[in-house]
Amino acid sequence: MLNLNLIGLYAGMIFGGCFLLFAFVRYKRIPEFLDVAIIILSCTGVVIGVDLGFIASTIPDTELGKLAEHRVPVVLGALAVIWTSVGSIYKTCKQAIDALKS
Repeated sequence: MLNLNLIGLYAGMIFGGCFLLFAFVRYKRIPEFLDVAIIILSCTGVVIGVDLGFIASTIPDTELGKLAEHRVPVVLGALAVIWTSVGSIYKTCKQAIDALKS
């Protein structure tokens, strides 16, 4: 069984590392730690949201038990997690790059 928290953390660390490398190569400065931490945690949110949406939309009703009647709200909640995580990544990268430019 895959541990999606670790997969999300690794994906976030790779993306955060690429952002650090880009900022250093392009602007010769390193972004603030908080920006990189937000990027890492938001990448984890994307991975977990995708997994939740996949599970909620593909598992048979018998395995979901009492959650079977709440399948649509769970999938919408997963989409909300993905949407806000991607938006947070975009906004944080944009603000960090603007701060590095000045």
